[in-house]
Amino acid sequence: MKKEIGKYIAIFLGVVCVLLAIALICIKVSSVNAQTMEQDLKDKIEEEISFLDSNITEVMNKVNNITVIKYKVYTREINEGDSSSDSSSKESQGNSQGQSEQSSNQEEGSSGQGSSSSSQGQGESNQNSSQGQGSSQQGSQGQSQNNSTKVSELVPNATLENNNQETDWKEISYSVEKIYSTWPTINLDFQKQGISSEIINNFSLSMDGVIQSIKNKDKKNTLINLFNMYINIPKYASNINLDSEKINLYNTKLNILNAYTLVSTDDNWNNAIASITSAKSYFSSIVSAINNNEEKKNSLQKTYVLIEDLERIAQINDKDIFYMGYKNIMQALETM
Repeated sequence: MKKEIGKYIAIFLGVVCVLLAIALICIKVSSVNAQTMEQDLKDKIEEEISFLDSNITEVMNKVNNITVIKYKVYTREINEGDSSSDSSSKESQGNSQGQSEQSSNQEEGSSGQGSSSSSQGQGESNQNSSQGQGSSQQGSQGQSQNNSTKVSELVPNATLENNNQETDWKEISYSVEKIYSTWPTINLDFQKQGISSEIINNFSLSMDGVIQSIKNKDKKNTLINLFNMYINIPKYASNINLDSEKINLYNTKLNILNAYTLVSTDDNWNNAIASITSAKSYFSSIVSAINNNEEKKNSLQKTYVLIEDLERIAQINDKDIFYMGYKNIMQALETM
């Protein structure tokens, strides 16, 4: 009898152990899945922050016709039958990371060579054969006098020249609408991550201000509202606990953009210099954190020198020269 009772107890304990093992496995799997989903959301939000960073910066630069690229492709059409080669040119731009936009079906390549393509503007003269076959041939004597060739050339992107151009509000509108259309999805992801509703709403309010300013073609308030949008970027980065290098990079950009806004809107050189000094401090933390990678450290030190140069340039109180120094810094920061 006692043996049977002991047998039942052993079976019972075995079943309990199996159930506990299954429960622990389920808890472990659920925990791993939850951590994976959490990491996936964090990675997605990191990409969304990067998207907002690059697009807001791009629009701010467009307000003053500043493009953070080193070269542009100019395409011009030459009429061969005309002694004058002056005709309208169209421009295709690419960014410093190798991306390009098409203009007149011309693309900017990574090399410094221009490309050319011939448009088939030749006229065809239809000649019927004596046998009545009805075929048409292209004769050299029947060519049109208005033959044209499209020639592309790669030229440096001059900041001083661009500053004198009118603001392209249509292009700016397209860029802002791209941010506006993606914001609802980004907003929901931020809420899932537990980012403060206050800084989420601040972004929305500033974006509304940008749209209204663009509608009114108000350069000053467009820049101010765009900068108010960017203010939230380092906050978002801190909320999802990005590494210190990325947070310091966003804060560096924030202060450089603040200086750019102050100079562009109010010629406020003193506060601009103070903001550049803050940017230098944040970037110094990035440089000092690099210990084992000499190549990367040298690259960072060159960017640090550019920030120091902008601090010096700001003391000259010349807006055009300031834009040149600002552009050099943004080119360097965009490649990090």
